[in-house]
Amino acid sequence: MNIFSDINCYGQCLRSWAPIVAFIVIMSITSIAASLMLKNPKKRLQTFIFAQVSGLIGVASTYYLMNCSEMLSMYLFFAYMVISTILILGTLRYYDRIMIRRLEAKPAGSILKWTQEYVDKLTSARVYYFDSAVPKAFAAGRSIFISIGLLETLDDDELKAVLAHEAWHIRHNSGMPFLSRLAMMAFSSTSEPELEKQADRFAAEVAGSAALFSARNKVDNVFI
Repeated sequence: MNIFSDINCYGQCLRSWAPIVAFIVIMSITSIAASLMLKNPKKRLQTFIFAQVSGLIGVASTYYLMNCSEMLSMYLFFAYMVISTILILGTLRYYDRIMIRRLEAKPAGSILKWTQEYVDKLTSARVYYFDSAVPKAFAAGRSIFISIGLLETLDDDELKAVLAHEAWHIRHNSGMPFLSRLAMMAFSSTSEPELEKQADRFAAEVAGSAALFSARNKVDNVFI
């Protein structure tokens, strides 16, 4: 059982069905290429899933039409489909846990008790801090992460504005459909501009526009 014998088997067994199977495979490969070029995260994810399904249909059709057995390429592809599906579904559920381990993050309430109490009033999320001199904050899953550098750079009012901003993302993400949430995490390194504007408006309402402007000004100055 090896790839080369599989290729020989394809040639012998498919014959008249080869154009149809080839079309499905080409459609799958083209969809994968398209998913890499699309800018919209949700469309990228939908196209990627379409490519996965097309590939599965192509392999299943080939397996049904052929008389060969014990094909290594079939087992490899089915294993890939199972593993990739588990990873895709698991990303959404355990993304924040992955980030906690990766950053070695700890509960922010252990050093600043009011941070967790403040966020509890805005949304259901845990606040963590991680060791980094770069002033940074982001939301992942049901958790908010803030760096030591951010804690050292901002005063309490400015930090409240940042936490409110991230709390809005948590509230927004919890109401998003499954595909949209997964797309934002898996296919987008930064949030969409319009979402950032809405999060800023919420932060300004909760913590004050002056605190929000001051926090952004301090963080921007670090990178000048």
